[in-house]
Amino acid sequence: MAEEVRADYDQLEEVASRFANQAEAIQQMLDKVRSSMEALLDGGWIGRGADAFSNEMEAKVLPATMRLQTALDTASAETRNISQIIQQAEDEASAPFRVG
Repeated sequence: MAEEVRADYDQLEEVASRFANQAEAIQQMLDKVRSSMEALLDGGWIGRGADAFSNEMEAKVLPATMRLQTALDTASAETRNISQIIQQAEDEASAPFRVG
């Protein structure tokens, strides 16, 4: 007997939307952090501490945060894609039983 696959399309859409909302929130946070960094490092803070901060933000923190945002965007898109694939499979499986 074939394995049964089920999907709750409303829940899948909710999950996809949550991923997308979190990705947007990360983008807004990144914009604020970059703006604050720019103001701070544009003469507001100088010295080795400022250099170390800038290097760590540019080399580690910002790239990791951007990877998180990308992962959330991808998760949103793939969740929607999964929902569409399952819906299409359901439609194809039920086609022989439709009248008309």
